[in-house]
Amino acid sequence: MKKLFILMAALLCLGAYSGGAQAASLTDMQEKQNQLNAKRETVQSGVLAADKKIESLQSQQKTVIQQLEALELKMRETVEKVAEKEKQIQDKNLRISELNNEIAQLQEQIAKREELLKQRARAMQENGANVDYLEVLLGAENFGDFLERVSAVSTLMQADRDIIHEQETDKSKLETAEEQVKKELGSLQSMLTELKSLQEEQVEQKAGKDRLMKELQEQEHETSLHKMDLKEEEELLAAQSAAVQKAIDLEKSRLAELEAARKRAAEEEMKGFSAGSAPRPIISRGTFTTPANGILSSNFGQRGSERHMGVDIANAGANVPVVAAADGVVSRSYLSSSYGNVIFITHSIDGKIYTTVYAHLKERLAGTGQVVAKGQQLGIMGNTGQSTGQHLHFELHNGQWNAGKTNAVNPIGIVPF
Repeated sequence: MKKLFILMAALLCLGAYSGGAQAASLTDMQEKQNQLNAKRETVQSGVLAADKKIESLQSQQKTVIQQLEALELKMRETVEKVAEKEKQIQDKNLRISELNNEIAQLQEQIAKREELLKQRARAMQENGANVDYLEVLLGAENFGDFLERVSAVSTLMQADRDIIHEQETDKSKLETAEEQVKKELGSLQSMLTELKSLQEEQVEQKAGKDRLMKELQEQEHETSLHKMDLKEEEELLAAQSAAVQKAIDLEKSRLAELEAARKRAAEEEMKGFSAGSAPRPIISRGTFTTPANGILSSNFGQRGSERHMGVDIANAGANVPVVAAADGVVSRSYLSSSYGNVIFITHSIDGKIYTTVYAHLKERLAGTGQVVAKGQQLGIMGNTGQSTGQHLHFELHNGQWNAGKTNAVNPIGIVPF
């Protein structure tokens, strides 16, 4: 809708400013041109701002892409570390299982040794602690037997001590192994927990970067669309500005032609009239001037069975000059079956359009498209077309002329006669 409005404005501008006498004042058009140029500068600034924003957004996207690549590399490393720790935990659990088997075997050995010690303790309890060994020694039959008994007792006592020491060593070994395995397993679990937490953080970071990337891409898309709208608006404004410039050039040309026409009219008025010619009408000060000298032979309004949509000025003199009633542009100059030789002039006065008609001319001295000044001679009064005597049929229309003459107004009181 916005684009259509601008396009229509451009077309209206061209139509309004390129129609000769329909044109607005040169000052108005130049002001319009200045406004359009200012608007174009604003739009162009908007395009530059959009370009900078797009460049910034693309730079941010490039940075995010680099951050995502680095983050994905770290995530792959974290996944590998997690897998490694899980493998180590699996190995450690396997080692724990093996240690549990070894511990079970040690516990079985310990149980057997404890049973042996208990049996020996019961035997010693029944016979007295050292009495057993003393009775063994005293029961020797000879010295050789005594020595053998001493050796046997020593061996038994040492065996008891070894069993007790082995019992204590195995228990210590069991406790140390359990402690070490639990410590290593705890350390691995802790590291795995940290890695899992890091992995979750990295996943959240990636999700955040992905969201940011999507937002930047959407902003770039919206800014690009905005830039396209601005570019199109700038192109339409440029077309509108060109149309106004053309209208300004046409208006300057029209004003130059009008100035030249005024000079010719002034020169013609200074020269007066040549021999055999009737005098030219005096140019009045108002907007309109009398188009010809003569008498009003027919007024505006009902005339018999017809409506007379103008006034007639009769003059039987030779070569009676007919002049333009106001500044304007000849919209048509031709030979009509009813009007005879006729000239239509379009006037733009105080922002309003008027049309004057000069009919039944003997001769036409202004052509279609010609710029004429108030008081400039258009032709010579005649009796051409549907006419019953030499006179000027003059019409004034508030707006454009039409076949129904619905815009015709009584010129008396507006045009001096």
